[in-house]
Amino acid sequence: MSDETVNHGHNGHGVEFEHEDLSPRGLFAFMIGLAITGVAVYFIITGMYTYLDKYEKAQMTTASPLVKTDESGRIASRAVTTADVEKAFKDNGAPMLEDNEREQLHKFLLDQEKQLNSYGWVDEKAGVARIPIERAMQLTAQRGLPVRPDGGANAPAGKAPSAPKGLAATN
Repeated sequence: MSDETVNHGHNGHGVEFEHEDLSPRGLFAFMIGLAITGVAVYFIITGMYTYLDKYEKAQMTTASPLVKTDESGRIASRAVTTADVEKAFKDNGAPMLEDNEREQLHKFLLDQEKQLNSYGWVDEKAGVARIPIERAMQLTAQRGLPVRPDGGANAPAGKAPSAPKGLAATN
C-alpha cells in the first residue's frame, strides 16, 4: 500500500453537490404523475365494480320460490311472510317453514324447563312419574343410590351403604 493521500481538490472550501443527482423538477413531475395515475386507477376500479354489481343483480335468481318478484322478474323483497308460506303450501301437506325461530326456540326451552321442574306422569298405566330435579337430588341424598349385589344381575336392588357420619347430607 501506498502512503500517498489523494487530493481531489476538496480542502473544505467551495464544497458542491454532485451534478448527477435528481433534479427537483423531475422529482415533482414523478410525484404528480404517480398521484394522477392513482386517481385514474381508483375511478377505473370503482366503475368496474359498480358494473359488476349491477350485472350480478340483474342475473341473480331468487333464493326461494316464495320470494316476491316484480313484473321484470327482479326481486321485490327478500322477506317471506307467514301469508306467503300459507299461500304457497296450502293444502299440500308439506311441512311449514319456521317464521319466527327465536320465539319458537324460546317456547321450546321454556316447555323443557317446565317439565324438568314439575310433577307429572311419564306413563300413568305403568306408574312412571317425573319429579322435579331438586326433589330427586334430595331423595337420592336421603335414600342413597340403589346397589345390585355382586352375585347376580337379576337380584333385587338394595339400598346403598350409608355415608360416614362426618359426610352425611344435611337437608
